[in-house]
Amino acid sequence: MDIKALIQNLEALNDSLNSTKISDSDDFEDCVLRFQAKLADLTGVYNSSNSESAKDIKTVITDIKLILEEIENISSHNIKVLEFVKDIVPTK
Repeated sequence: MDIKALIQNLEALNDSLNSTKISDSDDFEDCVLRFQAKLADLTGVYNSSNSESAKDIKTVITDIKLILEEIENISSHNIKVLEFVKDIVPTK
């Protein structure tokens, strides 16, 4: 899995979530904030040279996937947030 490309795609999604009013729900806003925090975690782990980073990357990506599923379920539009990230499955 190309983590750098994944991060770029998730950053583009983050830009989209911030630029478009998708939902007025507090739950939606909470999910977006959690997504942004996990994206920052993923970037930090990716940039780390720690030997545990592969395990950490897998955990963070799994968390991001769950948050994106929540965002998709909460959103008032049929935006299908996961269309471009539906195959996020950590390989290692």
